[in-house]
Amino acid sequence: MKGQIPYVDDYNENMYEQPSTVPFSDNDRADNVVSFPSNNVSNDEAQENEDTSLKKATIIPFRKKQVESITLNEWLMKYHLPDELQDLFVNMDLAMKYIHDQGYYITSFALDSIELLNNSIKQVKFDQLSELPSNFSDQKKIIHDNIFLSAVLQIGVYANCLQYFTTETMDFLKENFESFSIFLPENDVPYYKGIIERGASVYLSSYVGERKKRDLLNLNKEVSDGAPDNSKGKTFVKTNGIPADLTAEDLVPPNKANEIIYANLAKRDAAFVRALIYPILILLLGLTVLLLSYILA
Repeated sequence: MKGQIPYVDDYNENMYEQPSTVPFSDNDRADNVVSFPSNNVSNDEAQENEDTSLKKATIIPFRKKQVESITLNEWLMKYHLPDELQDLFVNMDLAMKYIHDQGYYITSFALDSIELLNNSIKQVKFDQLSELPSNFSDQKKIIHDNIFLSAVLQIGVYANCLQYFTTETMDFLKENFESFSIFLPENDVPYYKGIIERGASVYLSSYVGERKKRDLLNLNKEVSDGAPDNSKGKTFVKTNGIPADLTAEDLVPPNKANEIIYANLAKRDAAFVRALIYPILILLLGLTVLLLSYILA
C-alpha cells in the first residue's frame, strides 16, 4: 500500500543502523557533507528518549515562552502515519523557502541538525545555515541542491531506507525511482518524480498548493455540471465564499512561525540593507548640497 513501511521477510535488527552521507553539491569540499543518520531504535530506547530528549532552546525568540525542542532524528523514533509525515515535510519546505527568501541556504540536512520546537511539526528549525552567494547563477544552483536533498530525505523517510542514500546511490535512485515511488503518497509521486528524475526546482509547498487548487476547481466543475439547469453558473467556489482568483499560496500559506524562528536572519538582512542605504543617503545628500550651492552661487 502506498505510503506504508515495506515488509521485510528476514528482519535483522542491525540492518537499519548503517550511517550514510549525501554531499551538498555546491562544491566538493569534504566539510560540506550532508549526513542522514539512522533513526532505528528499540521500543525501550524510544520511550527513554521520549522522556529525556526535550531540551531548552533559549535562542529562539518566542515571547515569554519556554521553548523546547526535539531533533527530527528523535521525533522519527516513534511511528508516524504518512499523513503526518506529509504535513511535516510541507512545513519543512515552507521553512526552507523562508530561509532562501532571507538570503540563506541550508548546509546540512542531517536529522540531528533539524529541530521541531515545542514538539510541533509546524515549528521546524534548521540549525546549519549559510548566506547565499551574491552571484545569481550560484544562488540558483544552491537552492536547486537544497530542494533536491530535501526530497531525497523525504523519500528516504517514507521508504525507511534513508541510511542507504549515499553519493554513490544517487544515480541508482534516479534510475530506479519507480521502485521507491510505491512507498510515497500517491498524490505526491509526480512531484518527487520531477525533482529526482528531471531535476526540477520546485518547492513542495508550491506543488501541494497547486494540487489543492486543481482538486478544488475539479470539484467545483463536477458540482456545477451536476446541478439542475436553473442553477447552472452558480459555482461551488462562489457559493462557498472562496474567491475565484484563488492562488496556490492561499491554500498553503506561509508559516508565520518561521518569522519568529528565523528572526535573526531577518535582522541580519535588515542590518545589511541599512548598511547599504545609509552611505547612499549620505552621498545623495552631499550631491544635493553641492547642486544647491552651484545653483545659488
